[in-house]
Parts: sequence; structure tokens; C-alpha cells
Amino acid sequence: MSREEGSPAGTAGSPPPPSSGAPRFSVVTAGPDEVELVVAFGPRDYAVRLSPAEAAELGVALLATASVAADVAQDVPAGTRVENCFFPVLGWMAGEVGPGVPALALRLAEGTEIAVQFDRAAARACGRDLARSGRVPWRERLRRVFRRSVVPAGPQGA
Repeated sequence: MSREEGSPAGTAGSPPPPSSGAPRFSVVTAGPDEVELVVAFGPRDYAVRLSPAEAAELGVALLATASVAADVAQDVPAGTRVENCFFPVLGWMAGEVGPGVPALALRLAEGTEIAVQFDRAAARACGRDLARSGRVPWRERLRRVFRRSVVPAGPQGA
């Protein structure tokens, strides 16, 4: 996805300059079925080896915690463990990353962007399901029609 217009280059998602003293993070492959998270403080690097499943779990937890922490409407006490959440979508863009390859990019808290690609059938099914979720279910619509108040019958034969 492209950077929002008006956003200065090198701000969102860019690592701070090495002299700032702030930690820097990077993730690299570390061989078959391994990922390495590297945390750098000043001139020193600290590497942590993770399996792909562990890296995915950590990634989701980091995104969830950032979303919760960035939401001023959430009153979450310090020290609360956040492992996952329903991510609030602040924006999206749909299109194709190539001919016949549909994609959806979502903008989450703190400017984080995540993009997914679909095959055509999955894209249609996803769009259909999202459209359905925005409508009142058929059963509920029927229930509303049949919930009309019943008017008691007047005395008969009197």
C-alpha cells in the first residue's frame, strides 16, 4: 500500500536513527522453519529464535496490544495481557495485486497496514459474507413482521 499523502517520508514504520538510543527491531528468516527476532540497543543486537508459529503468535499479540493501547476509549489497566482482539479497521483499500489476484489492505491502529490476497472465488465469498453481515438476518426480519400486537377480539354474540 502507498503511504498516505502528506505523511513525511521516513516517519511511520521507519526505524529511528541508530544514534537516538531507541531500540530497533527487525525480523529475518533463520533457516528452515525458524525466524529470528533481533532487538538492537545501541551497538548491541539481541537475537531470539522463534518457530513460525511462535512468530505469528507474537505478531498478533503485538498488533492487538498496540490496537488496545492506541484506543483512548479503552480503559485497560497497565499490565493487562492482550493476546488477540477484534482489530478496529480505520481504513481499507481493495484491488488487485496482479491480473486476477484480488487483494484487501486494512489500516489498523497506529497506522499499521496489513494486506491479504485472495483467489477470485475466495474474494467473492468474502465480499458476500461481509455484505450479509451488514444486513438484518432473514429470520429476524420475519420475526419482526410476526410480532405485531394482537388485538383482542370483541365480545361475540352479545
